[in-house]
Amino acid sequence: MAPTGSLVPDRRRLRVGLMGGSFNPAHEGHRHIALLALHRLALHEVWWLVTPQNPLKPVAGMAPFAERLAGAREVASHSRIRPSDLETRLGTRFTADTLLALRRRYPTFRFVWVMGADCLPEFSRWHRWKTIFDTVPVAVFDRPSYSLGAMSSVAARHFAKNRVPARAAATLTMRTPPAWAFLHTRRHTLSATRIRHEAASGARAGQRMRG
Repeated sequence: MAPTGSLVPDRRRLRVGLMGGSFNPAHEGHRHIALLALHRLALHEVWWLVTPQNPLKPVAGMAPFAERLAGAREVASHSRIRPSDLETRLGTRFTADTLLALRRRYPTFRFVWVMGADCLPEFSRWHRWKTIFDTVPVAVFDRPSYSLGAMSSVAARHFAKNRVPARAAATLTMRTPPAWAFLHTRRHTLSATRIRHEAASGARAGQRMRG
């Protein structure tokens, strides 16, 4: 069930970063965080869990799943970044359920949840969000203009005593959850929202010119 491709020698003890999202569309910002995670968290692989439908996002404007998965594979362009349809095959809708299923399926793997700081302010809206922190360690990577909101969020305050210094982020996969770190790293400004907005603006401009 794991993504295919070249593997490190000892498959049983992989350290894997999990990045979930709609990837609508996947872009260089996703790849930027994945590459940082590989390096800063000492990971063997990063899996992009392309969700069939994010429960917190509207269906309108969501590209077909196959299109988003294909786009993610094109953008990833790295042997250790692996876009996957795991959630579709596992039949899970919520991140908490996906993580529990992955822990059961790969009991010897060391997983860490990887996300941008823009996700942390709304994290307490996620289904069973505390279960996510209690299931796997979490690594939060800085995003432009989100640091203050992220660190004052409900989730950050609730798990404040479980925060690991950024300098120890490479040990996250070996720690018993809840354990999380906030990493101030080189930021990438691109977002899927911005890409969709620019594409829509370009389409409207084209229509006006043709009109």
